[in-house]
Amino acid sequence: MELGPLLRPIAGIDVTVIIPAYNEAASVGDTIKSLQTQTTPPAAIIVVDDCSTDGTGDLARAFGVVVVRPPTNTGSKAGAQNFGLRYVRTPLTVAIDADTVLAPDALERLLPAFHRPAVAAACGFVLPQRVRSVWERGRYIEYLFAFTYYKRLQDYYGKPLISSGCFSMYRTDILGAQGGWSSRTLAEDVDLTWSLYQAGHEVRFVPEAVCYPIEPRTLTLL
Repeated sequence: MELGPLLRPIAGIDVTVIIPAYNEAASVGDTIKSLQTQTTPPAAIIVVDDCSTDGTGDLARAFGVVVVRPPTNTGSKAGAQNFGLRYVRTPLTVAIDADTVLAPDALERLLPAFHRPAVAAACGFVLPQRVRSVWERGRYIEYLFAFTYYKRLQDYYGKPLISSGCFSMYRTDILGAQGGWSSRTLAEDVDLTWSLYQAGHEVRFVPEAVCYPIEPRTLTLL
């Protein structure tokens, strides 16, 4: 696919960020701002407006980022990410949810993981933005325990169980060779992580690279 002028990387690190978004007008602006103010900003930010009905695309466009829209809703987060992947022309790709914001140095912290050629993906530390409801508090404790203990232990043995879907960085060529993200499962991040292992690649957990997603307020919103 030929790139239009707006899709060519601009000055920045050799990273393109893909933000899949369906009716995310309430949060996508904060996500974009957190990317544009990184200590090492990305070369390009692509918002995949998956046929939203709430003006998500127009809002994102106002921030000066690239907005692409499939002809019909892709039906899944993975589908939207794969639609965006075809526009990437940088060696590294970041996938981030449209309701997630990054610590100011999150991208800079992830980059050193790729100094090792065998590393195909790296993920950061996840902490929920909001801790109000009983469910959100429970999720906060779950994340805190998982990322301070289990994830570090998994990384020690070189096998994090999952490169988190809300914020991960990948080598673009390897991601493409894997066919992108699988739409056959809702756990596309788990599926991709283990596909990378099966292909002989490494995945790394970088606890210093922090992201803050908005968790569903209740179990029924998952």
